[in-house]
Amino acid sequence: MKIRKQLVPVITLGFCLALKCVIAQAQTTFTLNVDGCDGGCGGTVPYATVTLTQEGSNVIVTETLNPTYTKGFVATGAGRSLEFNITGDPIITIIANPGLTSGFTIGTGTSPGVFEVGPAPAHVSTFGTFDYSVSCIVPSGCGHGASHPDMGPLSFVVKGVTINDFTANGGGFFFASDLQGVNGNTGNIANKTAGVALVTPEPASMLLFGSGLLALGAVLRRRKRTATSA
Repeated sequence: MKIRKQLVPVITLGFCLALKCVIAQAQTTFTLNVDGCDGGCGGTVPYATVTLTQEGSNVIVTETLNPTYTKGFVATGAGRSLEFNITGDPIITIIANPGLTSGFTIGTGTSPGVFEVGPAPAHVSTFGTFDYSVSCIVPSGCGHGASHPDMGPLSFVVKGVTINDFTANGGGFFFASDLQGVNGNTGNIANKTAGVALVTPEPASMLLFGSGLLALGAVLRRRKRTATSA
């Protein structure tokens, strides 16, 4: 009876540690495969992907261009580098992704940067109006028109939101980008389908999970030895 009483809290602790594994890093990927280039972007889809990664109360937004079918972000005036919507149209804060050593930088007077926040709303895209946008800065990021396409990376943090807050615009499009296709044509590409969700346990959660299993194993071995000696 005494062994059982001792066993209960340890087993409970083990399961609590193991269940920490459900605190995972949520991630959703959207494929930009709708061609809006003037005369077509050339090549085949996907042209790019947008990945949303939940980290605490913030979302990391990363757009990765497909170098086989795109030449980079451009500043033709027909859309922005990335346009998106958030439910309720709240006032948001966008900052650079601290995990990157280069790429997205918010332009200032002393540091022109590559990308900048705004305008908001963005209403010149082929795919309709979006509440928020990030633009390629001319000339430090992109040249005028298609004179200097930039492959990125484009990655930034939107503070105080969740992945589920990102929603489609009135036309049903979740994201749109102003790019140059592999054939030299420029224009917008977009996504019109729901993203694919992926949940991966964080390293710390996996460590807790392993600790929980080790604790359970140690208690069970001890209990077995005690029962054998009795």
